[in-house]
Order: sequence, then C-alpha cells, then structure tokens
Amino acid sequence: MSMMLLDQETKDALQQLYGETIEAMELAKKSPDLDDLAAVFAVALLKLGLATGFIEQKYPGFAKDVEEKRQRVITALQQEQVAKH
Repeated sequence: MSMMLLDQETKDALQQLYGETIEAMELAKKSPDLDDLAAVFAVALLKLGLATGFIEQKYPGFAKDVEEKRQRVITALQQEQVAKH
C-alpha cells in the first residue's frame, strides 16, 4: 500500500481514538485483577478496531495491509524464538 496523506478530519478522529486507546492502556497498568485487565484490553482493542475501520472506509485495503504486517511480525518473532533455542 502506498503512502497516504490523511485529511484533517481523519487526523482529528484518529488522534481522538489514539488518545482513548492510550488512556485505556494506562488504566491497564493500574488494573488490580484479571477481570479489570480483560475489560481494559477489550476497550483498547475496540478503539484500535474502530481506528482501523475508520481508515478502511476512506482507504480500502488498509485493514488487509495491517493484517499482512501483523502476520509478518508474528513470523519474525517466531523465527527469533526458534533461533534462540
């Protein structure tokens, strides 16, 4: 996927979603039990999903690009683990 320039409305919306995601992750640091931690992770994942979907609406193929990159990272981490053993 080529480099894209985001319009101001998209930048503003993403900035808000990023801020909310960071806020959720900050709460995760303070979570006293797994139930709270699971709820905080759920919120953070929801916000990231919303951000991905928002961009996908304006730039079709973005979500596929994200998934392909996620898979590459997973593969690289697995290869690193194998190399250590």
